[in-house]
Amino acid sequence: MDFKLIKEPDIEDDHPTLRSIAEAFDSLTPDQDDPVLTLFPSENIDGSSHLQFQYSKDVKTGEVELFLSVMIEKENYEDKYYSYIPKNMDEVKEIFFNYFSSHKLPNLMYWTDDTEDYKEGEKRMMTINIFKEAFKINRPNGKEIYKGFGFKHHSDVTQYYVHPNNQSPEGTTALCQPIGESVVLFSLLLLSIINDKEPFGDYYYNEEKSRFYLKFTVPEDWHSAGIIDKEVFSYKIYLEENNIYFGAYDKNDSWMEDKIEPLAKFYKLLPCFVVLLARETETNADFAPLINNFIESPVADVFVNINEDFYQNHKFEDYFIHYGQPPYIDISKFVSCISTHEAVRENRKNIQDKQEVRIVPFSPDTFKPEYKDYIPALGNEFELPKELYNLCNAVQSGDCRAVLFHGPAGTGKTIACKLVCQEIALPILETVNCTENLDEYVLGKYIPQGDKIVFSESYLTKAIRDGGAVVFEEINFAKPQYLAFLNSLLDDNGFVRLDSGEIVKRHQNFRFFATMNLGYYGTKELNQALFNRFNAVIELPALSDNSIRKMLSLRVPECIPFIDKILSVYHKLRKKIESEELEIVISPRNLENWARLSRHEGFIQAAEKTIIPIAKNDRALESAIKGIIYLYKWS
Repeated sequence: MDFKLIKEPDIEDDHPTLRSIAEAFDSLTPDQDDPVLTLFPSENIDGSSHLQFQYSKDVKTGEVELFLSVMIEKENYEDKYYSYIPKNMDEVKEIFFNYFSSHKLPNLMYWTDDTEDYKEGEKRMMTINIFKEAFKINRPNGKEIYKGFGFKHHSDVTQYYVHPNNQSPEGTTALCQPIGESVVLFSLLLLSIINDKEPFGDYYYNEEKSRFYLKFTVPEDWHSAGIIDKEVFSYKIYLEENNIYFGAYDKNDSWMEDKIEPLAKFYKLLPCFVVLLARETETNADFAPLINNFIESPVADVFVNINEDFYQNHKFEDYFIHYGQPPYIDISKFVSCISTHEAVRENRKNIQDKQEVRIVPFSPDTFKPEYKDYIPALGNEFELPKELYNLCNAVQSGDCRAVLFHGPAGTGKTIACKLVCQEIALPILETVNCTENLDEYVLGKYIPQGDKIVFSESYLTKAIRDGGAVVFEEINFAKPQYLAFLNSLLDDNGFVRLDSGEIVKRHQNFRFFATMNLGYYGTKELNQALFNRFNAVIELPALSDNSIRKMLSLRVPECIPFIDKILSVYHKLRKKIESEELEIVISPRNLENWARLSRHEGFIQAAEKTIIPIAKNDRALESAIKGIIYLYKWS
């Protein structure tokens, strides 16, 4: 049987021997700060999970008492707790050595059953609804939320976000200092872990994610700014269900008695909320993207969103709060946040290493001279994502003849097609909007020419014959009968049959691009046979705030002072659309139209013609959109 020996605070021995146990005992003195020696077996011994010894010294008289304790685990969860006061150290050593070498506990009938006292002690722990309590208190040295975008305790942030379950009488959203500063602190901790920039802490959780252990060193600026007392060097917190055990520690890693200002009620909430945020991030699939989005792009509206969601998710819960030394946790059996992100960072690094490639374009004489003007030339606001570099070379080499881009509206799917073609000098001879232009004449048609009727082939056919690219936008809107020719065109031996009877074989430098939205009203599933003919199917995520900010700044410079407000409106509308499952779309394209028109008639009037129409004449929705826009000052 394997054992782990812990002598707090000095040693942790995964492979103890009788000698190391004896040496640990010999080094213990009652003058040490809470001297404790604990022996953990890998398997229960007579139902026990550990055997613990500690000194107890009376501060006034100096009298020393020896104390042994053990917990016996029961299948019905009615655990029993026993204690024993041995006569001398020799008896203590004998009990420990029998536990280690013979795997036996002494006869517990001579030990004191402390079960009821232990349960009574648990009841004496502070039971509190910390989420509601957080709104009643704030730091005595100021109401501002540290690094919280200038928000203060009880700041009204209704203009940014109102949770669907908000039950305040006024329907308003407010922030509080304890939760807000905990969000900031946890975000900084997670950011340091993700970026591997000298993490100042880590958190651990078991496989079921039912138990969490977190420890962190207080960042120095939180000391210098007067947020946390300089005597508090670090925190250690343990969370299981709604039980929170935590302690503050000094620079010597010694537990600090509850005597200084930072351990008053406000500061007891700070580490509690931080460990709860760790659990929320790991267990709530809707909350984790918010945290990651905030870390990547810290903006006020996302900060409000995190605070409000966190509060609304737990506002009715009571927690058992115990300030003291958290119980011992064998973190080797837990998952470390740092270790999980090490793998993520390594994978990202490998991807980046692979993407550091030189894009090889087509040679200038590959295509007909008259097609050179069809090579895209986009503005500086557009930049090819690095993750598409390898695709460019695959398209140029012919390994990818047909590429499908899909994703939400406004993510730049058509732009992605053009950027790829621009990088490899591939002319786009035809762009077909399948919602409007695709018909039976897509390959060409007969037209009068003088006194004759001749067949005029389309630019799609010219691309098939001579080489070049075509783009089919919103391909899943098209009627299936008008796409049937693509099955033969995209086969290994590609060809098309024209209405004139001519068979045109696919040129080796012909490339086919298509785009489609998924999950929007009016869209259809793409025929599986056609879907299978795409060599690459790529999902483009929604544009990041930074991408939208860059696009608006370069295209409509006059809107730069208002971009934060534009983005806040955008996020509120997207949130409303998603939460209410509305069949409408708000895209960055709508934002650009809004910004452009605002140059001529102001944001309020411009919104009437560019943003509000997305409601599609739903008067209630139009009113709701106006309400969101009117929250902001646009002059």
